[in-house]
Amino acid sequence: MSNYDNNQGGEVSKIQIYRFVAKDNKILDITDMLAYDVKRSKLSITLVEFDDNWAATRRVRHYVDADDIKLVCYDILSGQFTAFEDHKGTAGQDYTEARVLSLKKETKYRQPYVLRVDNGQGEVQGQGQVKMVKATDSLTIQMTEFEARKMALVIQDYIAQWETINFRKRQDARTVTFTPSQEDHRKRDHALAA
Repeated sequence: MSNYDNNQGGEVSKIQIYRFVAKDNKILDITDMLAYDVKRSKLSITLVEFDDNWAATRRVRHYVDADDIKLVCYDILSGQFTAFEDHKGTAGQDYTEARVLSLKKETKYRQPYVLRVDNGQGEVQGQGQVKMVKATDSLTIQMTEFEARKMALVIQDYIAQWETINFRKRQDARTVTFTPSQEDHRKRDHALAA
């Protein structure tokens, strides 16, 4: 069970799924925010930049849907991956935050996987979509083919195991119950009589 499903205002702990420390004083941290409700089931992707004394100087975060990251991981592991971009945001009363995650495979680099997270000011459009207006914080990290495949395998295995353990609860969360109207009963009876 995710610590986000039934938290009653108590302490929240995050389960770290994967961590990558780059040579340029940056850390990629991926944590569990999986939930029974598919719409709320996410992974938190955090990039942190440190100074020479290992004090954090910048931090950016993005929340990616579990189903989306499963497909990205599959594509990386099967050698079909080229690029993925994900836009999210949170609309508040005083400020709308936009978050953009970009992962590309640039074969011209020795470390071909380029992961970038932008956080900044957003604007609500349409039916609640948030568009980035101005990025205020951005961090980029590069990974080798081996490290990207390792990350994909660890994430894919973690999500698969979580979904297996919580299969029944996820089914219950997806179950829709309705009461048929009298018209529905008449249509069914008419179809059975024909």
